[in-house]
Amino acid sequence: MDVKEKIISKFDKLIGEGKKILQNCGWDGHEWYRHPSNIDYIRWRTETLNLIKRVCGEDSEHYKRLLQIAKDDKTKNNSYYFSLCYGIVEAAKRDFDDDFLADVKYLVRADLLDGFLSQAEMLLREGYHVPATSSAGGVLEDTLRKLCDKKNISYPDKTNIDTLNISLAKANIYDKLVQKEITAKADLRNNADHGHFDKIKQDDVADMIKWVRRFMRDYMK
Repeated sequence: MDVKEKIISKFDKLIGEGKKILQNCGWDGHEWYRHPSNIDYIRWRTETLNLIKRVCGEDSEHYKRLLQIAKDDKTKNNSYYFSLCYGIVEAAKRDFDDDFLADVKYLVRADLLDGFLSQAEMLLREGYHVPATSSAGGVLEDTLRKLCDKKNISYPDKTNIDTLNISLAKANIYDKLVQKEITAKADLRNNADHGHFDKIKQDDVADMIKWVRRFMRDYMK
């Protein structure tokens, strides 16, 4: 199951649970026969908040409205607002189905890149540390491209890790320490691509793969 299928499955699960709660509590579209339990309200709202943060992003109206309900003293523990939360989640699902959420393509791409990193790990385990380095470097470069796209940072068609790294650091997407780490990873990849195999150590490649995966998790979420 790829990341998009997982998102659809989670939306369907939460919306199905939400419908069941609405029905069991006699919601007629205007009034409750009885309010849902606060336990159901808070649990369901928390799960949907996490999903929408992941799929729609923290700047989306869906997430902001749900977060406001979760934080406001008048609404956070008042299950009367379950129906409002449910409406927000349904709206987010419709936008998702209509391919209206720009962040989804980054989630899907991150999932694919993680798969390539897993292949690099397999190569390393089998003793092919040089091609593992090239593969991890390719994932890092593609991740930097996607991060530039996400942050509306322009770059030339023919580019490389160092150029992308400089552009992202200048835009304060990450700090100098991260920039330095990326430069080191770029050097390792260049050694692999240009035949300087004596400069590549297996431990360094293992560290590179772990670092790139952590970078993706932190900046492509």
